[in-house]
Amino acid sequence: MRVYSILSLVLVPSLLSGCVASKIVTAPFRAAGTVVETAVDATTQTQSEREEDLGRQVLAERKKQRDLCLDEAQNKQERRNCKDAYKRDD
Repeated sequence: MRVYSILSLVLVPSLLSGCVASKIVTAPFRAAGTVVETAVDATTQTQSEREEDLGRQVLAERKKQRDLCLDEAQNKQERRNCKDAYKRDD
């Protein structure tokens, strides 16, 4: 039985056409290459993505400042002044 399995392993690639055999052999390497490309794309960041992230960080910081200003306001006028100062961020 073992002889048949070894013989089939030797004969099957030779019976297949070169095109099919090469696809079978290269398929795992192509799949690995695709995974690597996807991983590289996921870890790199374009200039526009960096600018968007920076914009989000600046906006979040401004909102924190506005909230702090509102928390520290003693009366309605101070609260109104805080809202006016940070009006663009809404």
